[in-house]
Amino acid sequence: MSESERSGVSLKVIAVLAVAAALWWAQIILIPLVLGILGSYALDPIQRRLTGWGVPRGVGAALILIAVLGGAGSLVYSLRHQATAFVGELPGITQKLRRVFEDGRTSSDTPVGQVQQAAEELKKAAEASTAPPARGVTRVRVEEPAIRLTDVLWRGSVGVAALLAQATIVLAIVYYLLASGDLYKRKLVKLAPSRAQKRMTVEILDHVTAQIERFLLARILVSAIVGVATGVAFWLLGVSQPAMWGLGAGVLNTIPYLGPAAFAVAAAAAGFVQFGTPGMALALASVSVGIATIEGLFIAPWLMGRASNMNTGAVFIGLSFWGWIWGVWGMLLAVPILISIKAIGDHIESWRPVSELLGE
Repeated sequence: MSESERSGVSLKVIAVLAVAAALWWAQIILIPLVLGILGSYALDPIQRRLTGWGVPRGVGAALILIAVLGGAGSLVYSLRHQATAFVGELPGITQKLRRVFEDGRTSSDTPVGQVQQAAEELKKAAEASTAPPARGVTRVRVEEPAIRLTDVLWRGSVGVAALLAQATIVLAIVYYLLASGDLYKRKLVKLAPSRAQKRMTVEILDHVTAQIERFLLARILVSAIVGVATGVAFWLLGVSQPAMWGLGAGVLNTIPYLGPAAFAVAAAAAGFVQFGTPGMALALASVSVGIATIEGLFIAPWLMGRASNMNTGAVFIGLSFWGWIWGVWGMLLAVPILISIKAIGDHIESWRPVSELLGE
């Protein structure tokens, strides 16, 4: 490799790291922006229908958001009894889990007790091996400050306020994008210098729009299938508040890998607490994992493949990258971002290697 080639590779690596740092640093702005764009893509077919009926765009956008928020509120209200019962059971669940771990620590016959006993033996050995302080030297012991309830409540309230602020920003972005129609699309086309580039810009934007709309429809359908299947299965097994569990399964299923795993752990804990037997805990975890496996192996690949035309390996790498940059939000938004990148690569020659890597 020549000196110029090594220099070019180094510059590309530095550019990638700089872009990753910029994405991480600006996530507080970029995440609501991407969420707002996705929300506008999801609701744009309804907006087009209202516009065709003669409804002004601003009024139509407001009506759509009111209908979405009203539908979400109606869903929560319809599940209020199960939600209230579920919240009311949380203190009892916490006490039962604490008793289980306390019993495990006091009994040396259980794995928890054995680990606790081993830890105490190691602590005694470490204390015995520590040399006593010299004469005239005072041993200093640092104690961690106790956790205050007011600090916990304050941090929780700040987190809720930040979440509400970001949700408000997302709703505002969705409204303005829906109300503006194809204004920004026309502006992007206008920025293209030549007629051929204007035509290419229109093709890219149309391709991205169609791909993301298909992906969102497939994502909603997959989550609905998982939620209904989980709710019915938990109802047949006699689990309390099966509708709440189905709703939770559908929502967590939108987070690749981490969401289904977290739900399986929660289902196992709930099964052990409600029924008091490891068998039921294992049964609920197995049902959750089984539904997620069927969805991951058969339903999602077929639907997502038709929607995005991307290979599984590239999607996994993309999920890892965006999860590293933006955490859970990155994993949630990774596939739409990859779809957009692939759509651009399908039309721009310099991006063609990226499109080839992402494609099937």
